[in-house]
Amino acid sequence: MAGPPRPEEAQDAAELVAALRRLRLWSGLTYRQLERKAAAVGAVLPSSTVATALGRPTLPREQLVETLVRACGRGDAEVDRWLAARKRIAMLDEGTPQADAQTVALEPTESGAALSSTPSEPGLPRARRPRKPVLLTLVGGLFLAGLGASGYALSTDNDRPATARTPAAEVAAPGLGPPIGDAGSFVQIRAARAPELCLSEGRDERDRYPNAVAALRPCPAAPPRTFLEPISAELVFIKWHSPTEGIGCLTLLTDGVAADMLEPWNDCSEARLQQLFRFERLDRDPADHYRLRSAYTGRCIGLLDGTAMAGATVVQEDCTEGPEQQFLIDLLPPA
Repeated sequence: MAGPPRPEEAQDAAELVAALRRLRLWSGLTYRQLERKAAAVGAVLPSSTVATALGRPTLPREQLVETLVRACGRGDAEVDRWLAARKRIAMLDEGTPQADAQTVALEPTESGAALSSTPSEPGLPRARRPRKPVLLTLVGGLFLAGLGASGYALSTDNDRPATARTPAAEVAAPGLGPPIGDAGSFVQIRAARAPELCLSEGRDERDRYPNAVAALRPCPAAPPRTFLEPISAELVFIKWHSPTEGIGCLTLLTDGVAADMLEPWNDCSEARLQQLFRFERLDRDPADHYRLRSAYTGRCIGLLDGTAMAGATVVQEDCTEGPEQQFLIDLLPPA
């Protein structure tokens, strides 16, 4: 790249984010190096926050744009250009229906009915997006349809507010999760029953669902890298950082042939309980074992049919005290 990108050429939020990604590449700095450069001048720029902001097509916060541009080595005049471009796009978005920033065309369901915005029965999860591929048009045109496209699947579901508390664990000490720090950490999640196998990207071993889902693979697993990002004192995002697919939050699927599996979605939201999980350190020997529980259902994450082997699908199931629902957490160095 001969020179830094020109923010005034961006016509919408997705294009501005793409320009910021190019600026980061032009600077030659890693996310951790950007975080350190910002900290050196008294600013806060968590690497996980930057990675998340640059992995989604929504408009970043003004403060993040300013801090990121400065960390990339640009001066006041350049910062003003980026902020002016952001303000212009934000004003356009205010006068445009929400769907314009991200027009979503869905293939019809078998019944042809639109997705419901409310649960059909009290206590049931809200309707999920269809299991058929989703065509996403991000003004400039971007096709995201599961694994093999230019990003993880993008959610179009209706969010359930993240206000419910996870049910108390039968054998776990509340709030004692892995020591990942306030900004989160890259980790390796290993199956306690087969410590040589890690939770990573795989396929439904029953061949019922074509998209990428969580499964066991030999450690050290190939990309994506797993990042735990704390959302509260007890809940985390489980994010996959892929060099080809971008950033995806593991999301609990609740209907159809993929029900109870975990799929990466590149639309991460703290309001979506299906994307929030709690690691519970077991209050018994061995003390380094954790149980992983969904914030949406309170049920636990384990292995399909309890089988700990390479390729085994990771699924939600009723909580037990069995080793198939126990995991080991290894902290890894930053990217």
